[in-house]
Amino acid sequence: MKFIHVSDTHLGFSAYRTLCADPGPYKGLNQREVDTYRSFERFVDDAIELRPDVILHSGDLFDSIRPSNRTLGFAMEQFLRLSKEGIPIVIIAGNHSMPRIRETGSVFRLFDHIEGVHCIYRGGYEKVRIGDMTIHGLPYAEGEEYLTRLDSISPADSRYNVMMLHTGVASLKAFQNSSTNDQVIEDSHLQKNMDYVALGHYHGYQKILDNAYYSGSTERFSFSEARQDKGYLVIDLDKGTKEFVSLPARKMIDLPYIDALHLDAESLINEIENSIPDNIDGAIVRMTVNRVLSSVRNSINAKKIKEQFSTAAHFELRIVSSQDKMSVQSTSAVFGHIEDEFISFVNARPIENIDKQRIKELGLSYLKKEAGQSD
Repeated sequence: MKFIHVSDTHLGFSAYRTLCADPGPYKGLNQREVDTYRSFERFVDDAIELRPDVILHSGDLFDSIRPSNRTLGFAMEQFLRLSKEGIPIVIIAGNHSMPRIRETGSVFRLFDHIEGVHCIYRGGYEKVRIGDMTIHGLPYAEGEEYLTRLDSISPADSRYNVMMLHTGVASLKAFQNSSTNDQVIEDSHLQKNMDYVALGHYHGYQKILDNAYYSGSTERFSFSEARQDKGYLVIDLDKGTKEFVSLPARKMIDLPYIDALHLDAESLINEIENSIPDNIDGAIVRMTVNRVLSSVRNSINAKKIKEQFSTAAHFELRIVSSQDKMSVQSTSAVFGHIEDEFISFVNARPIENIDKQRIKELGLSYLKKEAGQSD
């Protein structure tokens, strides 16, 4: 029994103001949105070539509860490709897909009629039988009720049993002392009598137990993921093999901090120029300069710095004064430390009945006004 484990595709994610310039159907769209489409399309290409018995998607197919018509149309096209090839896919809803209010409904209902597409999104534990495998799916939820449902899962009378969860795991450093309201479970809640546990929510490829893995996301979404490979897992239960397959992803470069305490403006510019990597073409680049004297900060030529990063898809310069106050000079988008945090916060929160993109635009305009910036 061979299957593919994929997760956290976040279709429809958008950030920065860079637009896709490539000729074709994506021209003029937000470049980061296009990146999510291309990585998923490449994944489907691979899946059709690999011919697995089933694909398991362990949550956050979309980046929001209410994806755009364009995003829904793209997902529909890719599912129809898989259906035409006779490759079933089982998807559980992640935290970006679960409405807080039951009456809100779910976009996953749109895919219920496509042959071979099985969506688990109604809140409860569901089982799907594919050949010799029973898939035990539990969509994202918070609170004790989730743990009760989790502990009720037990193997079915089939040759193989696989569990799918979208949750944090306490043994993973990323979820220790987390200040968010994410659901985090102990390793003991993972069913050790399962042949495999397909985890989603953490964006890096990570082994938790011998039979429990995060496949990670298919694209990079924050600088914390800059050094992570992106892709999916191919598991063959008959042979007992697991293989991580990388997908092309947008390069993100978070450059080492520059300490400017003893640098004048000219020396700082030279230091910045000497810190530019060899290949930044198409990359998302962030540079942080610490302990800048006020006299130096006021004389920094942002235009000259921008020219050094002109081939990057997005460049962000964060400047911290010697009094520990942050200011930002950014190109391709007016984003900096607080702006980046705001976008990450909005992206990570389910927002119902309101256009999430509109919230981002309004929030950024207020932050720019507060900082004395203008378009």
